[in-house]
Amino acid sequence: MKQYFKHLGLLGVTAAAAIAVSGAADAVTIKGKDITLRIGSGHPPFITYVKHMGKTFAPNVVRRVAAETSYKIKFKEHYTGTVVNVFDTLEGVQDGRLDVGGWCVCFDDDKALALNLTYYVPFHHPNAIVNREIFKSLIAKHPDIKKDLSGRYNQTVIGVTGFNNYGLLTAFQWSKFSDLKNRKILAAGPNLPWVVAGIPVRTTIPKAPQQMQTGVGEGIILFPDTDYKLKLHEASRGGQYTLTDFGAVVQIMLTINNRTRKRLPPEVLKIIDEEGIVYGKTASKASFDDHEWGIKKLKEAGIKIVKIAPAAKKAWAQKLANWPQQRANAVKAKKKVNMAAMMNDFIAMTKAKGHSFPIDYKIK
Repeated sequence: MKQYFKHLGLLGVTAAAAIAVSGAADAVTIKGKDITLRIGSGHPPFITYVKHMGKTFAPNVVRRVAAETSYKIKFKEHYTGTVVNVFDTLEGVQDGRLDVGGWCVCFDDDKALALNLTYYVPFHHPNAIVNREIFKSLIAKHPDIKKDLSGRYNQTVIGVTGFNNYGLLTAFQWSKFSDLKNRKILAAGPNLPWVVAGIPVRTTIPKAPQQMQTGVGEGIILFPDTDYKLKLHEASRGGQYTLTDFGAVVQIMLTINNRTRKRLPPEVLKIIDEEGIVYGKTASKASFDDHEWGIKKLKEAGIKIVKIAPAAKKAWAQKLANWPQQRANAVKAKKKVNMAAMMNDFIAMTKAKGHSFPIDYKIK
């Protein structure tokens, strides 16, 4: 794992350069009845959504294509930055370095700006399974949310999933919202603005362990299982993990290159699309399970587990009250989509699942 963190950037750049030089504009190869696709992600296989690309999606497609068609298919799997890194997987699928890529919209919060919607409505549903269903319904109602992927970036979404419920791991004890004042809190990408009480410090998964160990960060907004896997609890001895229930953000897209889609036999493409849906459901269930596993492991490691006080959650949400409107305006201006309508529908769909927000966000 440490080698991954050390070499992630170098590996991704080196591999991408090698592929560009070799002229491999399209990864797919079709020879008679034999099909080979390249699948990958910038993250390593211990990350749940990546694990299920290799454990669920690829083998299911291989099995079904062999059983239901006259073709055979195999996948060349490229993870841990060997072909793309976490910041350019969208581009890797776009330019054909990968046929199928799994990536977090949080690392493309410009090109995939609208798809970051669930980050823009904090304290939403904490259940990864439920939130995926909500987001799938939202995409069905508002397909414009992903129009740039097919229209500008040469790829189609075949699977949607996410990590699990964001919380706050700190090297100190706290209970009131005001206790976070002047504390250095790490966060990455589009959720950095959630840090409104303390001092926001930008991080990435590779940087987080060192930042916590050296005191650059005194806390981090992340998922409990990832906190444990990264050994962040070791830099937080005497601290706590607070179940803040920021929400189980839906931010993972499994996409396929559009040129690849056109080259595949219809019966094979049908299976790929169907298994993309299965992948999303399976990975979301695994993410949900990861949350409970992570809490258990942190507790066993000596981290105090607490649930945020209702007053603290409300105070935090009130500080973020205007942010959803700001994001709606920004996305509309840049992407020319009705983000306010999408966000309001997301809120309504979430409430319909029995969830209560700490405040009523006003988005016009």
